[in-house]
Amino acid sequence: MHIWLDTLQKNIVASGICEKLEIGISYAIGVAKPLSIYVDTFGTGKVSDDKIIEIVKKVFDLRPAAIIDIFRFKKTYLSSNFRLWSLW
Repeated sequence: MHIWLDTLQKNIVASGICEKLEIGISYAIGVAKPLSIYVDTFGTGKVSDDKIIEIVKKVFDLRPAAIIDIFRFKKTYLSSNFRLWSLW
């Protein structure tokens, strides 16, 4: 379960900029920031999907260390390559 990704989605939907959201975030070992962020609002966005990606990058700290600190995860939980997808 990726509670932090669900929290990210809920905050975006709750902000009112979209009604439905799918988000994908890719990480790699040794890289602090995500390699890529994918967003699809299925046409429910009040702004473009690219604008939402820009907002996510600006507002949310998506570095693994920040996620570990915020949610108090064990470091081993996020210690390998991973790609996350979630639909809200």
